Amino acid sequence: MMKIFENWTFTRILPEPFAGVAANRGKKDTTEASCISVHNHMSRMKRATLHASTLKALLAVSAIIRGDQEGAFGVQTVSGTVKWYCMEYAKPVAAGSEIRIGVYHPQDGKWKGIVKNGTTLAAYPQIGERGASGREIIMMFIFASLAEGSLHDDEFSKAFLLLNDEIKNGYPDADKATDLAFLCCDNLYRRIVNSASLGESGILFDGDSIASGNVPLILTSQLADGDYNPTETIYGKFQVLECKDCERTIAELKEQYDRKFELTDEEKNLVPKLPEKYNVSSEAQEIMDAVINSPMRVFLSVGEAGTGKTTNAKIIAQLLGLPYYAFTCSEGTDEVDLVSSMVPNTGERPGKIQIPIPTYQDLIMDPASALAQICGLYDNEISEEEAFRKILTMFYQNGFENGKDDKKFVMVESPIVTGCRRPSLVEIQEPSVITKPGTLVKLNGLLDEGAAITLTSGEVVKRHPDTVILITTNMGYKGCRGFNESVLSRMRMVHYLEPLNAEAMVARVKKKVKFDDKTFLKKMADIVCEVQKHCNTEMITGGVCGYREYEDWVWAYLIQKDILKAAKCTLVAKAAPEPEEREEIYKKLVIPAFTEAQAA
Repeated sequence: MMKIFENWTFTRILPEPFAGVAANRGKKDTTEASCISVHNHMSRMKRATLHASTLKALLAVSAIIRGDQEGAFGVQTVSGTVKWYCMEYAKPVAAGSEIRIGVYHPQDGKWKGIVKNGTTLAAYPQIGERGASGREIIMMFIFASLAEGSLHDDEFSKAFLLLNDEIKNGYPDADKATDLAFLCCDNLYRRIVNSASLGESGILFDGDSIASGNVPLILTSQLADGDYNPTETIYGKFQVLECKDCERTIAELKEQYDRKFELTDEEKNLVPKLPEKYNVSSEAQEIMDAVINSPMRVFLSVGEAGTGKTTNAKIIAQLLGLPYYAFTCSEGTDEVDLVSSMVPNTGERPGKIQIPIPTYQDLIMDPASALAQICGLYDNEISEEEAFRKILTMFYQNGFENGKDDKKFVMVESPIVTGCRRPSLVEIQEPSVITKPGTLVKLNGLLDEGAAITLTSGEVVKRHPDTVILITTNMGYKGCRGFNESVLSRMRMVHYLEPLNAEAMVARVKKKVKFDDKTFLKKMADIVCEVQKHCNTEMITGGVCGYREYEDWVWAYLIQKDILKAAKCTLVAKAAPEPEEREEIYKKLVIPAFTEAQAA
């Protein structure tokens, strides 16, 4: 028998009101058909039994879901499949509370745990008659039966939701609550104990791993590295397992957000094709949710270089299935540039009309024949001077006809206007660098609900209802200016992207660079963060230090095999404009951190 269902677990005191109802009935089991799970395949005398640990687990999960108890449940998914079910439970103890952390791997049935009390980490209490009951393990299986996924069970989910209502309302019908508890207890017991015979309906649990009562330990290094961090929180709020909400990949979300627009072949080629292993940020998901569920189409993202603004724009376009257009503003961008621009005419020109050119000898000897050679009319009486004048006129007219369509420059509409004609995503990059005040106001017509703009030709272009406009900028660099209030008020959502922390930098770079030493990558990322902090403290302006510099440093190190040399031409070179400032950063922050590594 599994440790969590050994005989002693059925002799423990039941929580109220179930203990009172069982006492009134004179037994803790029932043969009522409505209380027996469909997974109970006993050949005769089917019965369900109230199990103290399961009942306490049901009450704890209900409290977390209702927000009356600190704790959380979530999942870590990889390529759309649940890899780990994750949970935290703040259990009251004499000195306050301790957080019991557990993770469950559904593919092999392994359950691991650890306990955090303040700053101290300890092993999960030994399960046994005089020890822990293993309640948290059962709590995990309750959550897995409720959550969407391979372990979801309709019978259990319906019974639990009804029981949860009884608990929430103070048990108005204790008998009904107890009958529902019978069903939940029987369902979980059968699905865990008889998982092999139940197939997909069963809950795979490696009971042998806790046969001694000792629960497999979550290593502190794994905890620190976020190996078990959930990618999605379902209930509650995690305190130890830092949940990276919405850090799901393009592959996991492509079916959810693809709007399946009918595009031309040219438009299909403009849909971004980023690697599907890229994570999708919470900001990108919020924008896509707004696009799908509301008329919101105009958004603003503000953040430092390297925080992922343009990547977010391309991910949104790719997931929604939209062509991607980008318009990059400059210091001299004006109202006309926003809608059109003059470019060299490199297109095919119509064939030029060529006329024969008579020689000087022909004109002197036979002016009538020379003129006839050009215009086809022969005038025997024409003089030499008159023939010459008519020939010059013919040459002039021929040159005019050939040259009037031969323009060196032509006017073309901007990507903003092109993107507004059909379903598209238009990214307007760095409008805060424009020096002329009010330039962006020209676009107010496109940003309004009316969504139309008048071109220089007089044509009125209406923004397609499925076109998304995303303005991306930063306001903290030299040359950047604030937005006109009328433009800002038209942004339906504004996201301020925080600089990536060291862990996020490592996670992102590992998707782009083959570098197996995660500890070394983390050390490099920590130095980047230290340089950022130093520049802010010393008020060093005019330089940049963020994720791009970190990635460049990693690539340079892989090529040069010299961490200090690589840092000097990537991280340090761009962090500050003045030589003295760069030298201080290099000697104070970089060299001390990597002197030993360089020597090795």
